[in-house]
Amino acid sequence: MLPKILKNGAIILGENFVADGFDEKPFRIISHFHADHIGELSKSISKSLGLVATPATLEVLNLDFNIPPRKTFAINYGIPTYFDNEVLTLEKAEHVFGSCQVLVKLENGTTIGYTGDFKNPLKGTPILKSDVLVIESTYGSEKYRRRFKHEVEDLFYGYVNDALTRGHVTIYSYHGKAQEAMLLLRQSGVIAPFITQGKMMKITEIARKYGYKIEDVFDSSSEEGKQVMKDDWYIEFRHYNEFKKRYSRGTNFVLSGWEFGSAVRRIDPNSYVISFSDHADFDDLLYYVDNSPASMIIVDGGRKGHAKELAEAIRTKLGRKSTYMP
Repeated sequence: MLPKILKNGAIILGENFVADGFDEKPFRIISHFHADHIGELSKSISKSLGLVATPATLEVLNLDFNIPPRKTFAINYGIPTYFDNEVLTLEKAEHVFGSCQVLVKLENGTTIGYTGDFKNPLKGTPILKSDVLVIESTYGSEKYRRRFKHEVEDLFYGYVNDALTRGHVTIYSYHGKAQEAMLLLRQSGVIAPFITQGKMMKITEIARKYGYKIEDVFDSSSEEGKQVMKDDWYIEFRHYNEFKKRYSRGTNFVLSGWEFGSAVRRIDPNSYVISFSDHADFDDLLYYVDNSPASMIIVDGGRKGHAKELAEAIRTKLGRKSTYMP
């Protein structure tokens, strides 16, 4: 049976599985913890036999949802797991920590792959070997090309390091992407202490538990955090939605995937937008499909994205059989 994408974003994968949305299949797979992939999760917790994800993803979800242990199926990358007559394997996806791709082998031997959200195909996200492929389409329009994408990380590090010479820095980002930024800055040699709080702090602690080497992170409400902030030499991480209330002092950076004109854009005397994305751009999406052995490509149109345009580009530019759903 072919995959089916429902209007609520749920992706039907075989007889046993639905991914990233609610349907009355026995098991729900969660590719990662972002809001557009966990719709109606409480309903799934109530009605499904179990929720399947990586251990890191499940731990983040348990910050907001009470998932009974008996309904928790934590599966590490690359381990085939039998569910009745179908075999499920989760594979790495470079997006946020704990993200996975999905591979389901049906009883008749057909394999269905689902990318979830990803970036850096091949280098960071292995290309699934499947007969049918379901692929994301967030930046599926030809206008969404980041010709500067290989320069962004160095520029981000450089701007932040320079800003620290003038005082503290505040970085506004979504959960998951913030931890990617923390890791990048540490790997680049930034040693200024990190400050955060609340859910951002809890998610950072989970990221560290699962291998992210992010040292010197302090809770802004702790005595140690307050002492760090007195020196005015630190990097604070806040949620993206707080950017409108940004500070007038220090230097502000907001991380956005919706920047295609330049890697860095100044928006006021002390604030910048950095084109820091955790999604594949148009060229990366085509690269993934071009290197996939799948005979049929189904573009995910169940979330905000450009499914119709991507399916058309796959047909016309790559000569591959493609459609989009719903």
